[in-house]
Amino acid sequence: MKTKTISVLTALLLLLGGVTAQQGSSPDLNAVMINSDPVPLQSGEDAEITFKVWNDGSGTAEDVEVSVVDNFPFQLKPDRKRTYSIGDLGPGENVQLPTAQILVDEEASDGPNEFEIRLDTRYSSQTESFPVQVQSQDIKLNLANLKTSPAKLKPDMENARLTIETVNNGEKTAENVVINTDLPEGFEETSSFSTRQALGNMAAGQVKTAEFSFDVEDSAEKGNADIPANITYSTSDSDTRITENADFSFHLAGRPQFEVTDVESELRTGGTGEVKLTVTNTGQEKASSTRVRVLDSSDQPFSYDSASKYVGTLDPGQNGSAVFDVTVESGASVKDYLIDFEIRGVKDTETYVESTTAQVPVAGGEESSGPPVVPIAAVLVIAAGGFILRKRIISLIAR
Repeated sequence: MKTKTISVLTALLLLLGGVTAQQGSSPDLNAVMINSDPVPLQSGEDAEITFKVWNDGSGTAEDVEVSVVDNFPFQLKPDRKRTYSIGDLGPGENVQLPTAQILVDEEASDGPNEFEIRLDTRYSSQTESFPVQVQSQDIKLNLANLKTSPAKLKPDMENARLTIETVNNGEKTAENVVINTDLPEGFEETSSFSTRQALGNMAAGQVKTAEFSFDVEDSAEKGNADIPANITYSTSDSDTRITENADFSFHLAGRPQFEVTDVESELRTGGTGEVKLTVTNTGQEKASSTRVRVLDSSDQPFSYDSASKYVGTLDPGQNGSAVFDVTVESGASVKDYLIDFEIRGVKDTETYVESTTAQVPVAGGEESSGPPVVPIAAVLVIAAGGFILRKRIISLIAR
């Protein structure tokens, strides 16, 4: 009898141990949306939802089946497959399901709505859901009539402005409308209004203008500038904000840009020498009739034979030279001087002007290598002495 009791207890302990082990390594199935088409889904329209299921537990989920559940406002389209057999799903494993083709009810509310699926395994059944963004057809916001000031934007421009109209083509008021943008590389924000504009409420058919201000850096490249943007708003029947993508683009024109890339100087105090500037067109457009002008300063010890030198046509990346003949005052200091220059080039009918400063060294004047110069007074003294000596010699001979 005692032996039988021990056997029963042992069996119970083994059973409990198995249950405990099974509980300690149980599966945990979850679902998440990968994408939807369109974004957001439109009420009263067809849509597609792609999602995946993964096992976040420590045990294997056996004989997994995934089914799309009709749950307002989503309904699987007729004749579409509803249930998929996945098989076993181990710990950390996931599987992407074929795209579910659904209908969105006309009465769907704006904002996130729960899309449901059922997960069945050998030992359990559960329902999982995830939010899917829906937009009512009663509100339809669009961007239109993009304009820039100046009309042709180019690199190296300050205080440029972009205006764009927002139109509510729907039948319902969009509340607290905000346009958000991201400036691409080569554009710099000048204020909080560079990337965000709040338009307030927009009734059906209403049009409002948003304005963005920014600087165009000299490194900006010509071509299409793509501006990522979105419109967010809310509705009277929901506190949830709805986000719509509204990317746009405009053309950035090129222009000539100039840089002094080399300076050669032969200047010495008290003499005349040359200053040679190498000018490079660092822009993206050709410059014709390029000239370099020195901005003469009265507080510097220089005078120029000509203050302006012609360089000619410079293609993008091409160099040109401007050589100035400069006379340096004899009392000038031996040092590096900062001289201001102005570079002008023409593209079509527009003249582009850039100012730059070059560092020009002045060396000390050379000493003469010829025979020593005798002062004039000394020459006169020697000449007078010679004359007197000659006269005395003649007088002695005469005696």
